[in-house]
Amino acid sequence: MPMTYIEYAKGVEDPFRRGVIELWPEMVDFFGALPFETAPGGSLRYMEEGALANNVAFRGINEVPAEGSGLLLDRVEQVFPLAGNLDVDRVLISRHGPEAKTRRIAMALKAKAIIWANTFMYGNNQTNPREYNGLRGRLRAVAGSIDGTNFRSRIMTNNNASGGGPLSLAQLDRAIGLTEMPNALIMPKMLLDRFAAAQRDTAIGGFVSVAENDMGKVVTRYNGLPIYTGYGVTNLGEFLPFNEVGSGGGGAVTSSIYIVRLGNDGVVGLETRPMEVTEMGMIDNGVHYRVNIEHDVGMAVLDPFSAMRLSSITNAPIIK
Repeated sequence: MPMTYIEYAKGVEDPFRRGVIELWPEMVDFFGALPFETAPGGSLRYMEEGALANNVAFRGINEVPAEGSGLLLDRVEQVFPLAGNLDVDRVLISRHGPEAKTRRIAMALKAKAIIWANTFMYGNNQTNPREYNGLRGRLRAVAGSIDGTNFRSRIMTNNNASGGGPLSLAQLDRAIGLTEMPNALIMPKMLLDRFAAAQRDTAIGGFVSVAENDMGKVVTRYNGLPIYTGYGVTNLGEFLPFNEVGSGGGGAVTSSIYIVRLGNDGVVGLETRPMEVTEMGMIDNGVHYRVNIEHDVGMAVLDPFSAMRLSSITNAPIIK
């Protein structure tokens, strides 16, 4: 049964491995809410609902129902190895004790988490065969519709003007309404910071709330949906930067909000087995202690209506 890494870590007996695994969900905020499905042999085959049967109708007495079966689409998703060797100089351990090793492991996990999060959002298997396809490439317009009138389209524009525009809560509400049972909003941290100002304006942010979750962390919610911002700002860049060209053209000054249902019937992570953490000990050079981190990982959108992208948002005060 799919479970999150917060749930999985509780059953890991080895203290070192459990400690490393527990760090992982802390590196990317929505990672702790994402369940992982097992992909035996490196792939997951599943059936996607294509069309409902069109033969169901009321019938008269002694009238035979029409035949029909609907349409199921056969889908396959693959996983790809994300790995790294962490080497710690023995002299650093002699000088600073085990803390030197622990800090290096945390740094390695942070780098791995950033790569994973960026791939989860932007991954493109066509340009890089070593990675899986991310959310942005999967969420496409249908028949060119980006205004919310075609419910099959999985992308909607916030503002169709050149250069985009400030986040409109009315547009966000429409995008949420076009997503089947969403339970999370993923957005740039700079946009999240704008919600604090919106909350102070009751005419704009009446549906914004701030409270602690079960882990004691402060979580901002909009209309009951928790807001996630990935990994925030780091030395390797920021999550979901404002570098996209909006639907109306202009400069690359916009970003997007992703409305998703994280769950085993919506957006899930894939893995052949849980992340492996292996202490290799002293390697042949006689200088470094090595820890290997290996994760055969991917993602899937099992329900096409479980995710939606609201594009063309600028870093400006939120409007109605």
